[in-house]
Amino acid sequence: MRRFVPVLILVLLAGVAWWAYPLLQPLIKYGALPRTLHKPLTVLVLGIAPEYKYYHQRAPEELKGLSDVNLLVHFDPVAHRVVVLSVPRDTYVPIPGYGTYIINHANKFGGPPLAEKVFTNLTGVPIDAYVALSVEAIRAGVDALGGINVCVEKPMRYTDTAAKLEINLEPGCQHLNGAQAEGYLRFRHDALGDIGRIQRQQAFFQALKTQVLTPSGLARLPRAIAAVEQNIHTDLSRDQIAALLGFAASQPQMVTLLTPGEFGQGWEVDHPALRALVARYFANAAPPAQAVSLQGKTAVIVYATPQEDGAIALRRKLRSLGMRVVLREAESAPPQSEVISNGQAELAQAAAEAVNLPWRISGEAVLYSDLTVRLGSDYQMPAKE
Repeated sequence: MRRFVPVLILVLLAGVAWWAYPLLQPLIKYGALPRTLHKPLTVLVLGIAPEYKYYHQRAPEELKGLSDVNLLVHFDPVAHRVVVLSVPRDTYVPIPGYGTYIINHANKFGGPPLAEKVFTNLTGVPIDAYVALSVEAIRAGVDALGGINVCVEKPMRYTDTAAKLEINLEPGCQHLNGAQAEGYLRFRHDALGDIGRIQRQQAFFQALKTQVLTPSGLARLPRAIAAVEQNIHTDLSRDQIAALLGFAASQPQMVTLLTPGEFGQGWEVDHPALRALVARYFANAAPPAQAVSLQGKTAVIVYATPQEDGAIALRRKLRSLGMRVVLREAESAPPQSEVISNGQAELAQAAAEAVNLPWRISGEAVLYSDLTVRLGSDYQMPAKE
């Protein structure tokens, strides 16, 4: 028995070494041991579209193309949350030295330094660092995690031979591999275009967070980090990366936001509403103290056919509270029953408590509504009084 103990210890150490080995290269290049994040840190995350040298031939990956994913990510140890603000690629902005273009040109014209200036000018948020990544990071990272569970809301079919992109997804909750996840994240060939793509990206962030925090996800995390490292450029310092690793390990709340606005010439930003979101979620400014009223607010109930009776009953309940309510049938049931708002936390909480559902802040909310109420397959109608 005594001889067995040293052997067991060696086996355990070998297992830990095998698990941690993929982390060595990125840690040597960037990192340090996790530590505490003492003050908020804001990072501009750019997802760079592929560039092409000749017809149907990809150019070498230099991350100098258009930024089709544009995120301001705010790590806040005070509020213990991560805030992700998505800025639509078709937002027209002044780009210093070039004139007015849609915002995804900033990286192409001047790289991350120019992009940081443009995004700060738009939002008023100082940026501490950038991360630029290519589409290959999606495939490699998801495959290294063993795939990811995502609820696809509609059929998604699109072929781009130049980009070697084949999207063929059926509606419903399913386990996607890396290529399928890339298709889900890049699809925008529907009525909402880039806004629909952003909302799917935000749903993906939630699914990714859930996946990583499972035992299998944590076990695969080192290999996932190693898989995407070669497809990422960043100017984060070692100390900053170490602090972010430590903060992520504390499992902060995640808030995802869509830049307020409407369709027009591209995506036309509602600047007063954007300033209010930035003050609330980036500067932790408390909203004015006032009573929360659902009277006159608009809610959209999203449901699948099996939940139709529940949706109708819920509409009656919300109308009794003075709300305007629209029913919207989906091709597959939403991931779970919940109330969603793009930033109006008190309103979402009040509505959620009235109908006994959880709530969260997300840009996945239906456009032009105050609240979105999703009825998933888990929804049970309350007993009649």
